[in-house]
Amino acid sequence: MVDETTPLTSTIPPPMLQSGPFYVLPGVSPRSRRYKMQQFQWCLGITFLMIFIIALVIVFTVSSNYSPNNNMLLMANETNENLDDSKKLSENSIVHESLETIKQPLVDEPDYEWGLKRHKLNDSQSENAVSAGIKALGDRELLEEGLHSTPVHSPAFRHYRSLNSSPEARKLARRGFVENHATSRVAEMFNYTRGSKYGNIGAGPKIVLPDPTLNISCNFNAKYRHASGICNNKRHPRYYGAALVPYRRMVNPDYADGISTPRASFRNGSVLPSARDVSLKIHRASYDTDSNFTVMLAVFGQFLDHDVTATSLSTSQEGESINCCTVPDFKHPECFPVIILPDDPYYSRFNVTCMNFVRSAPAPTGHFGPRQQLNQATSFIDGSMVYGNSDLRQQQLRTMRNGTLRMFETSDGRQLLPISTNFDDGCNRVEMFREGKYCFESGDDRANENLLLTSMHLLWARQHNYLAKGLQNENPTWDDETIFQESRRIIAAQIAHITYNEFLPVLFGRELAAKKGLLPQKDNLDKPDTYDRNVNPTLANDFAAAAFRFAHTLLPGLLNMNRDNSTSEAIELHKMLFNPFSLWQENGIDNALLGACNTSVQRVDRFFSVEVTEKLFEGFPDERKPICGLDLVSLNIQRGRDHGLPAYPVYRKHCKLPPVDTWDQLAKAVDAESLESMKQIYSSPQDIDVYTGALSEPSVDGAIFGPLLIICRNADDIEEIRKYVMEHRKDETNNLIPCSHIPAFNFTPWNTDQQPQLVHANHLSLKSTKVRALKNSPTNRTIKLEI
Repeated sequence: MVDETTPLTSTIPPPMLQSGPFYVLPGVSPRSRRYKMQQFQWCLGITFLMIFIIALVIVFTVSSNYSPNNNMLLMANETNENLDDSKKLSENSIVHESLETIKQPLVDEPDYEWGLKRHKLNDSQSENAVSAGIKALGDRELLEEGLHSTPVHSPAFRHYRSLNSSPEARKLARRGFVENHATSRVAEMFNYTRGSKYGNIGAGPKIVLPDPTLNISCNFNAKYRHASGICNNKRHPRYYGAALVPYRRMVNPDYADGISTPRASFRNGSVLPSARDVSLKIHRASYDTDSNFTVMLAVFGQFLDHDVTATSLSTSQEGESINCCTVPDFKHPECFPVIILPDDPYYSRFNVTCMNFVRSAPAPTGHFGPRQQLNQATSFIDGSMVYGNSDLRQQQLRTMRNGTLRMFETSDGRQLLPISTNFDDGCNRVEMFREGKYCFESGDDRANENLLLTSMHLLWARQHNYLAKGLQNENPTWDDETIFQESRRIIAAQIAHITYNEFLPVLFGRELAAKKGLLPQKDNLDKPDTYDRNVNPTLANDFAAAAFRFAHTLLPGLLNMNRDNSTSEAIELHKMLFNPFSLWQENGIDNALLGACNTSVQRVDRFFSVEVTEKLFEGFPDERKPICGLDLVSLNIQRGRDHGLPAYPVYRKHCKLPPVDTWDQLAKAVDAESLESMKQIYSSPQDIDVYTGALSEPSVDGAIFGPLLIICRNADDIEEIRKYVMEHRKDETNNLIPCSHIPAFNFTPWNTDQQPQLVHANHLSLKSTKVRALKNSPTNRTIKLEI
């Protein structure tokens, strides 16, 4: 057997690995094997050392788990005019009653038992299965030797760049791929067939694979946490909420073969209707705006999403994109393209029959079982999209002087994000290079995805440096590390405060948010902490792949780019994607932020703008060679099937909502038009994709299914702004406020010389007993974990 001591540069692979790579993690190809193996030895040590010694800040703990679990399927807004009043009142009353009864986060469905438990898997059979998995990986890598990547600056390439996978994630994905194929091999050995309509093979025995063992140190007395989220939970220091771990699941996955094949039809196991067909017939274009809220709601939502989710995408062994539509018979095992029918009203004009779609990378779980996906981000609201999810990324973004982040200073003295000169990043363009304009670097690779998102990254980077300067003035003796970490803690707290004070109340309604304990507390601040170490804060797969994508329906086709809203100057949404170059202009960030604050969002419903259903990542095509964009709705639906998300009725049951197992039951949950469209496409309610079903529901009363004064301080020349920038209402509580009237940030509580007693005395006196107990606690020490 291969183990950690197996020489990587051996020219003769062990017998069991003759057909595949002889080390699973790096995914070594036959070409230049000796050189690549030597290179890998260095990379492996450095990369894994960097990954497992990092940690981060938990600002809000158990409360961050409430919203996705309790309200995942209630993030939709439908006028529901076609339902009679009695049905609407009945459904709403039941929903409200269900919500009232939920006092704690819903418990995740336990894993199904191992479907082959009656067959004892001996060591020989396990080794045989692992060998088959490694061979499958080797075959895949041989196939990738002749792989043609998607062309740079094509819509498919931009989509690939928006789901960028780190080198560490790619190594883990190789192990996950082996695990999946090993599980399939075991299923073949014992003639496993899927036991139930929703069943999967379940969690099985451990898989023995070569795995570098690293020591990571957890100092639970340390004042500052590391970037990767490890060591936040004493009982589960490596996995609870950390980066580069599998998502957790609210409900068990639904794969057609019980292991990894995307979901099939409930009735007969046939292929589900094309995701593009669902998009066309149910999620058609609409231009019904919601004047109560602004595009800043969607911008902050995406910014927050990138703080807690970063699904790893399958790539070739060298990290190149995979083109699943290059030839009709291309059979890469990670391809799951969206089929486009010949009568498609848009794509037929371009003779396009295939929309490129690559499956999310499989995450290693350490045991036989169904496919799972990998989250590269921490699950905490910790500002990781500003700073990165690793120590290495943080160091690259820092000046290492005075606690500041690196910035690029323009000739007129403005501060922009550090520039990216990588021409293959899907954003930089030759014509912009010639003008001295570049795309940017940040804590998250998706920062250039759209102009408004880039502006948000710039806003918070400037805010960090503003805080760093203020903290240094208060404490001249503080070193670079202290200033940086204290600034980072404040940034995380501010993002969390905006999330709980403004973003979630808009989504759920302030009344429901208050009842569920989601609002920041102003009184009784000394009450016992609500932290529960038994709650797993790891982000749910269902939330990342479906629920939090509701904000895509908010996006309007046109964005008003006029500063004072006095003219109709606007830009099409698709022209803002991977196009941050206007930030180089004077007042570029001002125009972008005010545009987001002045433009109303679309209503949260099942309808989408053609800007996202036809022109996604279209870019700026050459007029002599027209290029069609992608369909975001199709990609979202396909992603849910890729991740094994069960159908809509399964989630209704899990969330304690009335069932929708029949068409008659479904008629009480969605409007008549949605119902008829679903009947035309799906053969049964049990086939309805959760994304489609959730967006077809009416909104709960008070719900729709600001980043606020920070904007004045870090823009270039904004003179006034509304207090709640995510809301469009114009009343005495949300009037325009002159920026000059906003008080400066109070740094005094951080002055360790002038205010130590005022800041700490009350807290210490209240907690003195607890502090003494902690000092004597056996857990109050530095420990080393064998991972």
